[in-house]
Amino acid sequence: MSELFGISFPVENPIAVFLIVLLIILLAPILFKRLGIPHIVGMILAGMIVGPYALNILPFDRSIDVFGKVGLYYIMFLAGMEIDISDLKKNLTKSVLFGLITFVVPALFALLAGKYLLGFSLMACLLLAAMFASHTLVSFPIISRYGLSNRSAVNIAVGGTVIAVTFSMIILATVDSTYHESSGNTWLPMLLKMLFSLVVIFYVIPRISRYFLKKYEDGILRFVFVLAMAFLGALLTEFAGFQGVLGAFFVGLALNTQVPKLSSLMNRVEFVGNAIFFPYFLISIGMMINLRAFTQGWEGWYVAIVMSVSVLLGKFLAAKIFQWSTKMSDAQGSLLFGLTSGRAAVTLAVVMIGYNIIVGYQEDGSPIRLLNEYVFNGSVVMILISCLISSVVTEKAAKQMLLERNEQTQPDEKAHNILVPVSNPKQIDQLLHTAVMLKQSKDKLYTLSVVDEHAGMDRKQCSNLLNMAAHYAASIDAEFHQVMRFDTDVPSGIVNAVKEFQVSDVLVGIHHHTHLKDHPFGLKLRGLLKHASFNVYITRFNQMLDDTKRIVLMLPEKAEYEHGFSLFMQRSYRLCQQLHASAVIYAHPDTLQHIRQLLRRFDLKISLELNELHNWQNVPLIIDSLTEHDLISFVLSRKNTVSYAPLLDEIPLMMERLFPDKMVSYFYPEQTVFVENITTYSGPLSVPATHHHKDDVSLFTQILNDGLDAKN
Repeated sequence: MSELFGISFPVENPIAVFLIVLLIILLAPILFKRLGIPHIVGMILAGMIVGPYALNILPFDRSIDVFGKVGLYYIMFLAGMEIDISDLKKNLTKSVLFGLITFVVPALFALLAGKYLLGFSLMACLLLAAMFASHTLVSFPIISRYGLSNRSAVNIAVGGTVIAVTFSMIILATVDSTYHESSGNTWLPMLLKMLFSLVVIFYVIPRISRYFLKKYEDGILRFVFVLAMAFLGALLTEFAGFQGVLGAFFVGLALNTQVPKLSSLMNRVEFVGNAIFFPYFLISIGMMINLRAFTQGWEGWYVAIVMSVSVLLGKFLAAKIFQWSTKMSDAQGSLLFGLTSGRAAVTLAVVMIGYNIIVGYQEDGSPIRLLNEYVFNGSVVMILISCLISSVVTEKAAKQMLLERNEQTQPDEKAHNILVPVSNPKQIDQLLHTAVMLKQSKDKLYTLSVVDEHAGMDRKQCSNLLNMAAHYAASIDAEFHQVMRFDTDVPSGIVNAVKEFQVSDVLVGIHHHTHLKDHPFGLKLRGLLKHASFNVYITRFNQMLDDTKRIVLMLPEKAEYEHGFSLFMQRSYRLCQQLHASAVIYAHPDTLQHIRQLLRRFDLKISLELNELHNWQNVPLIIDSLTEHDLISFVLSRKNTVSYAPLLDEIPLMMERLFPDKMVSYFYPEQTVFVENITTYSGPLSVPATHHHKDDVSLFTQILNDGLDAKN
């Protein structure tokens, strides 16, 4: 222990240790960004500088070790949470293929380098193969920061990681059991334990989670629960004899569909990881690096260089082989290499096990280890170099992929801003949450409160509503522009705000009416629909939107000719992706044909089912067969528009009276074409507008009357 200005080093006061770590987390990214060094590399270098083998400011004690391990598990857990499950299923074959390639190629490099360059035994070469073939997604936070975690290349890399790490763990368990047969860690018990762990992770935890997240809405309780499940999974796989990173990743996969990407819970998970746990992990890696060990001779440098060069060449060649075989772009190939070249936990686990296996003793009584101290120090240097290369390559590839995406974006693509009028405090959270999930990259979000003195709404009430909306928006890290308007009535205030802020979509909510004869929309909403031609979304959500498993779209005949139809379909697909829900569409055959043409323009990554709907008399039967996890979305229209039919006016009444417990939304598309008597149009709109049958309206009226009588 040394002293400077009366202060003893390394610092042992826990408050001082935590303060120093926080200062590193705060200042290191700022300093290294100015030097052009990626922040991940900066954190590792900062840990090396303050660690016991450099300035010796911080001790590598139990707290650093624990938080570092938590950070690693957190990275793998977040990788499982953010992966696009539907895309992973679609690219499952590619993920398995890449996993095999990225395991076999580096393993061959390890066997050759271990035997011919380092002179290792067969068992030592096998451990070296486990070290080289496995990898850790150290640079995954970079992918999250650039918003690329749902890209196919990323999903393939993450899926390949599971394959490579699993096979590496099998090699490790095989070698370890060879020297410790009495430990009981044989194949059958290990497989049974792993099977038990997988059953708990993929069968028990999702069911517990679904119940807990539905029952408790407190944000802190939800976050702690999700975190507890992640480390329960890590503990279970460690119990089975595998690394805990696998368990954390598997729990992330198990909870993937239950935690939407754009939710307050996901925002908390990402925030805590990026603020505390990820930096702790990177700092802990830096603190383990002992450069002094390489001043004692050339052999340590030789082993470190052979290991580092061999593993990077193996991973690079594996990524390139897969890129060439699947015709991926150079940026995607570089991303695969960047994500799979980093290493940490598995490498340390392998080298520690090999270091602790004693195969004999020298004449002076010193132990002969399966992996000697040169390999131990070389592996730490290999971790440093691989993390440096991984972060640099991943960042460069991510930027290149963003450029490619921007080049493919249509130059005339414009923003479609969304306005959310707020009047009911109970509906604010759901409306804002829905708006965020509908939002595309260029769209702006607005919250509106109209001061309508005739209705008794004063400025203070409107301000309180906007403050509630701002509080929820902050919890999900979403930017909403607050608007307060003084107007003669609410519909006029909304219409004027739409014009002023160039809004294309208005999102409003309704609630269940106790009086069955009341129209569910109310006077204000009906007034808005009468005088507005922009897109209007009307929602009635009786439960959390996050519980949705399917979105069922009911489209009227000729809906495809409405001006806002294409944007509605695009937003509906996006909502399905955000909720990990499938889409079921009921529409006229001509409308379905138009939808198929739209699908070719969209990068669709959802499960889709198309059904022909020739007669709307069957709609009540279809709705009755749906479950509580289905969201029904009707496309309606205003009078004198090309897709209007009188029966569409009865849909909200039918849903209110017969299906009050169903989750439902109504969409009135932007409509600039209005049909007046015998108006004709050129092109596809030249069809007669009077194509709906009165029999349908009569039947709906009968259904409503029967339903009302049954209620009474």
